[in-house]
Amino acid sequence: MRTDRRDFLKVSLAGAATLSTVSFGATISGCSSSTPAKGMKHLRVEDVAMLSALTPVVMAGKVSPDDQPGIQSVVQSFDTLLDDTSPAVIAIVLQAFDLLNLAPARGLATGLWRPWSKASYDDSASALFRLRDSGMELLNSIYAAIVRLTVSSYYLIEENAAATGYRPPMKVAEVLPSVDVEEAPKEVVQ
Repeated sequence: MRTDRRDFLKVSLAGAATLSTVSFGATISGCSSSTPAKGMKHLRVEDVAMLSALTPVVMAGKVSPDDQPGIQSVVQSFDTLLDDTSPAVIAIVLQAFDLLNLAPARGLATGLWRPWSKASYDDSASALFRLRDSGMELLNSIYAAIVRLTVSSYYLIEENAAATGYRPPMKVAEVLPSVDVEEAPKEVVQ
């Protein structure tokens, strides 16, 4: 399917309107709080429950559903990662989370009608994969954001980053050797 600029703008506008409407509805109905959960800067209680349910699915083989300290570390890292982004990104992520936390919207979008705190591993996996396989680009985008941010959050934890075998980032000046242009091979200089 080829998407032109006009289609992209229509989808973006529809997605923004949907997220805003659901977020507003979640706030009015009391299904979404604006207060961060204890120990968090941005994630609310319902966001923590959702990410706690989804983290073992996203990080299968790395974080088990029974590893509560591991799950909590990833969720805390997720909050820290959010804090390092712009206010606009934080707002969009929290609006997407509102969609997944409002029971009717979550049920329709993911097939999960029970609260995230009561979802089994299989329920969470099914919900996540339903976002991935949806025909709606908005839901596909929410899936991609959850997966990318959760994986990034996992590897931002120092002991998890060390397990990759890669050295942690160093200052650019220490990593890049100084190169004298006169001595560089001709194909590099061109």
